[in-house]
Order: sequence, then structure tokens, then C-alpha cells
Amino acid sequence: MSWSKLFKIVGVLAFISYQTNAQMISKQGLLQFQSNFVEAQQQLDARLADTSSDANVALELNLQKAQLYMLYQRADLLQPLLSQIQQQIFAQKDEAVHSQWHLLNGIQFYLVGKYAQADESLSLSLELLKSNNRHLENAYLENFILMYQAVNRVYLQQYEAALAELTAVYKRAEKNNWSIIQARSLVFMGEVNYALKNYEQALEYYHNAYNTYPENALIYRAETLMFEAQMVNIVGERSVAFTQLEQAMDVFIEQQDDTRLANAYLLKSYFYSKVPDDFQALEWIAKSVKKREQLGNAIEIANAYVHYSSQLGTNGQIPLALEYAKKAADLAEVHEDISGQWDSYGNYADLLNQAGDYQQAFHYMQLSERALLKKARLDITSQTATLNAEFNLSREQLKSEFLDKQGQLLEERNALLNEQLLMEQRQQRHQNWVLMVLSAALVFFLIMCAVIYRLYIKNKLLASRDPLTSLHNRRSVLVLGEQVLHSSDRYQFAVSVLMLDIDSFKAVNDRFGHETGDRVIQYVADICLAAIRKPDYVGRVGGEEFLLVLPHTDEQAALLLAKRLCEQVVNADKKSIEQVKKVTVSIGIATKNIHSEQPYNSDPHKDLNQLIREADAALYIAKEKGRNQVQVYHTDLDLKDHAVNLDASTPNMLRTLPD
Repeated sequence: MSWSKLFKIVGVLAFISYQTNAQMISKQGLLQFQSNFVEAQQQLDARLADTSSDANVALELNLQKAQLYMLYQRADLLQPLLSQIQQQIFAQKDEAVHSQWHLLNGIQFYLVGKYAQADESLSLSLELLKSNNRHLENAYLENFILMYQAVNRVYLQQYEAALAELTAVYKRAEKNNWSIIQARSLVFMGEVNYALKNYEQALEYYHNAYNTYPENALIYRAETLMFEAQMVNIVGERSVAFTQLEQAMDVFIEQQDDTRLANAYLLKSYFYSKVPDDFQALEWIAKSVKKREQLGNAIEIANAYVHYSSQLGTNGQIPLALEYAKKAADLAEVHEDISGQWDSYGNYADLLNQAGDYQQAFHYMQLSERALLKKARLDITSQTATLNAEFNLSREQLKSEFLDKQGQLLEERNALLNEQLLMEQRQQRHQNWVLMVLSAALVFFLIMCAVIYRLYIKNKLLASRDPLTSLHNRRSVLVLGEQVLHSSDRYQFAVSVLMLDIDSFKAVNDRFGHETGDRVIQYVADICLAAIRKPDYVGRVGGEEFLLVLPHTDEQAALLLAKRLCEQVVNADKKSIEQVKKVTVSIGIATKNIHSEQPYNSDPHKDLNQLIREADAALYIAKEKGRNQVQVYHTDLDLKDHAVNLDASTPNMLRTLPD
């Protein structure tokens, strides 16, 4: 967000009249731009070429060009232009012109994340404007500067002061019918509430701002619609958020607003990551990264790199994710955006942890914690200063009222009261310091606990999950299966075990490569996971072999599930494995059910190993009979002609149940 958001692309730049520089930003002039960025820039360049011999006209056009760059948030173009015209600006004795240069420079600092320098430039601009002794003429511009001073303080963690100043600017704008400043104040109040995680309140501010803008303020309405979509995605319907974002993007494309379009790409990637649709999320964040790299704003590039590396990590591309996460951390280090540093360092630490580089992960997690503590310290300091100011104001009001009522006769008592108040103030300061120290210690302790717990959970998960499919690994599913068998023995319910094997998997690896083979395994794993119930378990126990443990499931129910799995593997969408046109599986079933009338199922002494051996034997028969089928382990000797003897040590036979 920047001062450029206060301009509208309406009017043709070729017809802008020459006017005093300080008056260019006025309630009449804010909507004077019309044409998109490229056309407007070309028009200004053409006029500069025609008037190159007239220094004053050239300076005026360069200032208009600087405002155009502000409109499109092009800090990469604005900074060199301001440096180019600086000497000409300060050669003039007009303090209003100096004020405008400092204003543009302050916004430039704000755009690149140098918030302390931005605050200094904006304060100097306001001071120069006030010394001009034309308060009524400059009222609009003064409030314009105050508004951006306030939003800049959000990034200095001065939330209360920012909100109070924005509220005051909004009231003055409403009184004077300054619709653009009125709407922008609402947008910035929404930004404050977003920073404080008051998402519903932020949504209300953005919605009111959208309705406050003039209808011809297309780019600002589109930008506000994008912010509204961001909040709707959090507290409302995601489909509505997608629609709003698409509408905003259409305007940005038409106006060739690359900066906001890059922001929209990033936001669209975030929306898809919540669907979730990791493929689309990665595609859109890649577009945002490319666009922001072209624009060259380091703080925005760092933000895009954080989201890009996080999505790459989600998609399993850890080496590339680490590369971009490192770039983001390096860029964030040189900027004043504490929240950005916290996000960048924490993201890089998380990816390093996934890659197994625990020493570096710990180092960057420490950096992330320091950034968080610094942010918390600034928040506490800001709150303490606000409380002290309110306390001092209340004290002075009390003192004034007391003196008015008591007069000279109560001077002695007033002195005692002042002494008491001074003592309370010292105590308050002492309590504030104690509170700050305790709060910082508590925050640090909680963060350390959270980090340790997070690492514990991740290590526990890694120990029990197959890294390729995220299913239970062999050890985990066997432990869970034993627990199910123990419960079955105690509560006497049926348990079925399915052994599933991908048919002709070696041929897939030989023909298409191991990467495609891995995607086939993931494809089958996803289908299995989607098909089972919450109390069921599925794990990968071999290269292309899966084990399903199904409590409260008899032979017929297990058979229905197995057939359904076979059909879904054949018929499901194979977009993720486009090269492989046909995938089939074979499944073997074994059941333990003490209530069954069949002796081969009702044996109470069956353990998990025996059930797995039986299911594996059934799977072997399914393979022998042509694959892409289900076989159920059985010991009915009358059905010998429908089965084969497995080996000399396994007298039990197999049969195929009828469809």
C-alpha cells in the first residue's frame, strides 16, 4: 500500500495544466489521470522531449511523472527520478515544492520497507508545508500527509497511534467531503485491524471504503475489492473471494498495474493453497515471483520468495524451496519489516528442519524468535507510552479541576496530591518495567515451548509416516493393527485385513522412470486414504504394496471395499500420472470374526501376522489369476478346484467369491 493508491486513472495526461507543485495533490487533481501506465508514461516522455529546453516545464513534468510512479507503486523507477531532480528542486526557494519532494521521497522509503526514514521524510514534508502560512489552501495536502504518516506507523508497531490519527483524518475528510481521503482512511484502518488480526472489522472497513470511492475511481475500487477478497477468504465463503479477486485482476491487467497484479497473483496462490490445490497454488505464486523480480522491490520480492518456498516445500520440492527461502531470509535481513523477518526466518527454519539440517534450522529459528520478541517489545513499548500519556493527561485534568474548585486555600493539599501522583507515576514506571520484563520472559518461554513441541510433533510424525505417500509406514501400521486385534479380542468384533499390490509396477518404473512410479504410488495411496473410514488404517508396507486394517468389518464388507478400490484405481482421474494410461491393483483379504459360521474366520487365536500371511496368500492368487481382482482367503475344501495350493506348509486353500 502507498500514497499512489490515492490517485485515479481518469483524464488524459496531455491536457494537465501547469500548476503549483504543492497544489498537484488536491481534491480536484487526484482524479486527473486517465490512461494506463504505459500510455501515461509515453505521453509524459513525449512532452519532456518537446520541452527539454525549458527547465521549469521539464521539472513540472518530472514531478507529474513521479506521481505516476507513485500511483503504480513503482519504487524502482521513482527513486532514481527523485535523485535526478533533487538538485533542481532545492535550487528553488519555494518551501511547498520542497515539501512535495520530501513527501514523494517518504512514500518511496515506505514502499521499500524503510519505515523509519519514511517517517522522517513525511514529518519534514508536513513541517515545511505548515511553515508556508497557507493553512486553508494546504488543508487537503496536510491531511494527505498525516494519513500516510499514520499508516507508516503501523509498520513501526505503533498501532494505537496509527488508528487514532486515521480516525481523526477520516472525520475531517467526511466533514469536508474529501471522498478519496475518506475512502483511503477507511482502507488504512482496515489494514491496522488486519495487522491486529481483527479480520471481521477489517472486512467491514474495506467494504465501506469500496462504497465510499467515486465510481470512476476504478483502480482504487479494484484494489479495495482485492483486500476485501482477502478477508472474505478468512471469514467468509472462498468462492466469493475468488470471484472478487478475479474482478480486481481484470482491472489491474487493463490498467497495466504490474505491482498490484503481482500482489493479486500471490493472493490467488494463497487461496488455492487453502482449497487445497497445490498445483494451482504453485503456478500462481511462481507468476507473482516472476512479476516482483521484474519490478525490483526487494521487500516485496522477499515476501514472494517466502510464499513460493513454502509452497515448493508443500509440493515436495525441498532443494528448490530451500534456495528461495534462503534468498528471502537474506533480503529480509536488510529491511526494517520485523514481521517480514520473523516470517522469512521461521519459514527457512521449517524447511531446513524438513531437510534434516537441524543445526541451521535451530539458528534461523532463533533469529525468528528474536524478530518476534523485538516486535513484541515494540508493541509493549507503544502500549506503555499510550498508557503513560493517558495517565498524564488524566492527572493534569484532575489537577486543573481541583485547583479551580479549591483555589488558593488548597495549595498545600494540592502539593501533597502532586507528590502522591509523582510517587504513583514512579510506581507505575516500575510496574511497567516489571511487566515488560515478565512479559518478554513469558513470550520467550512460550515460544521455546511451542518450538520444542512443534519439533517433537514433527519428529514423531516423521517416525510413523511414509515420506512418499504420508500414509503410515510399515512399523506404524503394524503397531496400530496389533492394537485393533487386541480390541477385537476384548470386544469380540470382526477385523479384516487387505493386502493391496499395484499390478505390473516394475514395468511402469522401467518404461516411465522412478519419478512416474512414485506418482503412481501416490495416486493409489490417495485413493486408499479417501476410501477408508475414520477408524480404519492404511499403510505402505513395501515398494508398491499397501496394508489396510479394517476394524468392525466382516468378510463381505471387506470384499465390497476391495472391489470399490479396484474400480476407483482404474476409473479415477489420472491427471497426476498422465503418462500412465492404465493402473490396476490386486487385493487379498483375510478376516477374523469369532461370530462367523466359517471356522477359518472364527479362529480366536489368529494374530495379526497370521491375518497378513493369509491376505498375502490371497493376493498371490489374485496375481496368478490375471491381476486386477480381489481374492478372499478361505479353507473350504469343497472349493479346491477354484484355488491352488500355496506351499507345502500352508494347507489352507483359496477361492474367489462370486460377484
